[in-house]
Amino acid sequence: MEKRAVTDRQNHQMSKVPIGIVSGFLGAGKTTLLNRVLTGEHGRRIAVLVNDFGEINIDAQLITQIEGQKISLANGCVCCTIRDDLVQAVAELIDEAPRPDYILIETSGVSDPAAAAMGITMSTQLGPLARIDAIVTIVDAENVSRLPTEQKSLATDQIEAANILLVNKTDLVSDQAVEATRSWIREISPRARIIETIDCELPITLLFDLDGLDERRETVPPRGERSREHTHHHTEFATWSRTIGKPLAFRPVYELFKTLPLSIFRAKGILYLSEVPDKRVILQMVGERVTLSKGEPWNETSPRSQIVAIGIAGKFDERELSNQIMACVSDGEREPPEENRLADAVIEILRRP
Repeated sequence: MEKRAVTDRQNHQMSKVPIGIVSGFLGAGKTTLLNRVLTGEHGRRIAVLVNDFGEINIDAQLITQIEGQKISLANGCVCCTIRDDLVQAVAELIDEAPRPDYILIETSGVSDPAAAAMGITMSTQLGPLARIDAIVTIVDAENVSRLPTEQKSLATDQIEAANILLVNKTDLVSDQAVEATRSWIREISPRARIIETIDCELPITLLFDLDGLDERRETVPPRGERSREHTHHHTEFATWSRTIGKPLAFRPVYELFKTLPLSIFRAKGILYLSEVPDKRVILQMVGERVTLSKGEPWNETSPRSQIVAIGIAGKFDERELSNQIMACVSDGEREPPEENRLADAVIEILRRP
């Protein structure tokens, strides 16, 4: 098992800016999460787009400059209000020098985050510059069961759009109420990744790709990092990583990451695929969404796959995961795969210059 993170500075510099969307009904805890990001010591230049500065509670000592709709912070972060055009606001942030490492968007408590994600994804202006990294929906464990039918329908849409869900305010309700909320979420999204939190306290890198593929920092928190303990709830997170010098076969790799245990929330890495041996293939898995994209040619670098995953400690078998990824090695003895037009199309795209 490798102790170091996935590394590739060149690819990090060439990659699209990742965008995270924070969703949740009114009062669920979105602003609490954003405050944690804005005031955290994560070593990244993060831009946060909010609907209103009013609820952002930033220590005045951290503010270095206020210019119109933008607050600059001492840790390199910037906080801006969303005006009329979300796409234009994102484009302006990407045009800044230095470019943000990550952009977080707080959607309105009465909006569907899927619409914001689609607007960014379909934008010809942002397509070459940015990618949707994650949609995180926060669910209020104390109040979600009390929502009127129409509002609960919107909360359902927000859950359906999410890659990862936070069941927040678990300290304010019984364990039975938390389990009831989890069961309700499972009815809406059977493969949802669910984390229980108090005040949205958890390792931020679990939710958002704040580290990119960069050798300056570890990709995910070390084993044992946890949320604040209290009488009936705490969570420990474990890191799994692997480096493989032999080429992997595309289809078994893709199927493996589509069917990882629900206790694994995020995986990422650089893949050396037998079908695309001349260039890196970038893997991103957030919740149940798996994406593969073209990276840089290997050139002088020895090809190898480097993969990192993070999940709940004790809830997934690290040895079994290692065995499963090694079973994806292309050794030339594997039976020819059955025809799969979608898989063939993806491979063809990855092969293109």
